[in-house]
Amino acid sequence: MHAMVAPNTIGWSSRDPEDEPMTRSIALLTVLLATFVGALASQDAAPGLLATQDADEGLRLMTFNIRYGTAGDGPNGWANRRALVEDIIRRSAPDVLAIQEGLAFQLEELSDVLGDYRKLGQHRDGGLEGEFSGLYVNELRVRVRDWGEFWLSPTSDAVGSQGWDAALARMAVWAEIEYIDGGEPIRVYGTHFDHRGEMARLESARLIARHAEDGPPAVVMGDLNLQEESEPLGVFFDRGYRSAFRVTHPESELGTFNGFRDATGGRRLDHILLDPRLEPLTAKVFDEQVNGVWPSDHFAVSALVARR
Repeated sequence: MHAMVAPNTIGWSSRDPEDEPMTRSIALLTVLLATFVGALASQDAAPGLLATQDADEGLRLMTFNIRYGTAGDGPNGWANRRALVEDIIRRSAPDVLAIQEGLAFQLEELSDVLGDYRKLGQHRDGGLEGEFSGLYVNELRVRVRDWGEFWLSPTSDAVGSQGWDAALARMAVWAEIEYIDGGEPIRVYGTHFDHRGEMARLESARLIARHAEDGPPAVVMGDLNLQEESEPLGVFFDRGYRSAFRVTHPESELGTFNGFRDATGGRRLDHILLDPRLEPLTAKVFDEQVNGVWPSDHFAVSALVARR
């Protein structure tokens, strides 16, 4: 998919005065080249994914339903929320980000924080049409070994297909990633389950769970429109998956759907689910607003994850 050796040092010795300017130039070039090679070697030798961070820290994940930007949300309209969304993503610096409800113009306006990320997946109606519910991957930290997409329907390879009793076309985007400095791969799924179709949510869970079988350790994250006790989430829990937030905050009653209001005791619809081979180190729900303006009608959820 998709060793340098430092040159020998050139010593100063007796030379013809006419050759001296060129010799000095060669020597200077050699010193600069050696310095550059040394910098590369230092960078390659740095532990972790970036020189400033240890790979042992874990994989940083985030799911964020940013609310489609053409909604008539008054003071919580996209123009007022955009900077808050940017700030959350920038502070979290996820290695893999699952976005839901992102329209093309919103993603373009988030280019300051997403510009260095690799976007994976079409929008749900194909190409750039409709909402985006795929992945953004920080390739400075992780390498994409393979990736793909499928629609949550009986004809999962049909672009834009609706499944079962779903009100809208829904899809999943997956990426098999590994740390820049090597290691075993992890497969991450980003998705957005239907908000109306009960059968669609159940069959969507089954479809993704089957796709993840016999593969590397898997993460399923997104706005699943499901609470923890639901039958579709049971499809994952019966396979040993765990909620990163529930494991790290077993007593919390904080929801993730806020409806532009406080979500204490509310519905937790946004999840980062980890298969049994992965361990959540920390997790967070970004229950915050600024001067009465909420970043979205859903809170972002993040997790720091390591292999068990």
